[in-house]
Amino acid sequence: MRTSDRHFQEALKLIPWGTQTNAKRPFPQFEGIMPKFIERGKGCRIWDMEGKEYIDFRLALGPITLGYCYDEVDDAVRAQMKKGVLFSMASPLELELAQLLHEIVPNAEMVRFMKTGEDANLCNVRLARAYTQRDMVLTSGYHGYPDWFAVDDSPKNGVPAILKDYVKIIPWGDCEAAEKLIRQYNERIACVVSIPYDMNEDVNGTYIKYLRKLTKEYGILLVLDEVWTGFRLALGGAQELFSVDADLASYAKAMANGYPISTYLGKQQYLETLNTFRMTTTYAGETLSIAAAIATLKIMKREKVHDHLYTMGRRLMEGFNRIASECGVDAYAAGLPPSSYLKFNTRDKAYNERLEYLWFRELFREGIFVVLRWFICYSHKAADIDETLEKAKTALKRALEVEPKERSSIKPFYW
Repeated sequence: MRTSDRHFQEALKLIPWGTQTNAKRPFPQFEGIMPKFIERGKGCRIWDMEGKEYIDFRLALGPITLGYCYDEVDDAVRAQMKKGVLFSMASPLELELAQLLHEIVPNAEMVRFMKTGEDANLCNVRLARAYTQRDMVLTSGYHGYPDWFAVDDSPKNGVPAILKDYVKIIPWGDCEAAEKLIRQYNERIACVVSIPYDMNEDVNGTYIKYLRKLTKEYGILLVLDEVWTGFRLALGGAQELFSVDADLASYAKAMANGYPISTYLGKQQYLETLNTFRMTTTYAGETLSIAAAIATLKIMKREKVHDHLYTMGRRLMEGFNRIASECGVDAYAAGLPPSSYLKFNTRDKAYNERLEYLWFRELFREGIFVVLRWFICYSHKAADIDETLEKAKTALKRALEVEPKERSSIKPFYW
């Protein structure tokens, strides 16, 4: 048994799942291949408990925008640590970060900080309900664990079933369903909360632009959940990329290169509602994460980080297309360059799923850490992409060889 396997068995005795995050649970389909723990990271590479090195394209589920242990960000945190982490009053850094966000994000007339994406999304829902004095919320996409975003599994997950009367779910990308629900409940709806991009082939923002049109027509607030798209797809997030002006928005993951911070922000007329009721938390002003966010955003502004993300992402996508052609596979590169993927496109859906699973399995063997979508960070250089593509080709060839032999033993694969 590997060191990490023993560690995982011990963790299960004290920690449900053996980890804190659902998406970081070991995949049973990759048992013995996917690392259960990561011990350290630097740049675009990570190392597991056995010391195996991987080029990482998962990037801690999105927060690592610049690279692991990025010196300038960590130096800013160390400098602030000497001054203090949390004080009895606000830190001057809070205004500095707010001013940066005001410059960068299209609708950031006023801002407040929290610690996680779930926090920010929940605050925007509370804010919308307080401003409109309406109770219903429409959601589209994944927004975290709070009750308002988890009614589909109610009541087995501890969410009161009565909330289903106050939350309606729009399947992401379904313009017809969105229009039907908004027309049906419009006078009750406080806001529509939606992710702007679902890491799929709607790379022009068609769906989110339609939601903006509908919400304006019916006088409903549009809340954009930019928890992972913000500061990754563009400096100003999907709002900038798709030219969509939301009423409120939530940003988190890519904001501070891995340090825990989020922001909910938007138009002044809505944020000023916070002056009429209490919505606070002690750690929202924690200075280390604020210092990290300031450093991260300044680097993004100064060094044109997003040009690099798109350049490396396009290099990867071009390589995907070349590999598919050379291996004789009906597949193509899809999505936006900062988070692209290889889409297997035969008429046999089951075959596509099997081949995708086997390819990812072999990628782990080759030392490429990726699950479904390929996130690019500023530390991915051309040499890293080229090395990845060589290994990806080897992995795909091996997957094609073993697929007929393993077909009957492969269980349905899900992400």
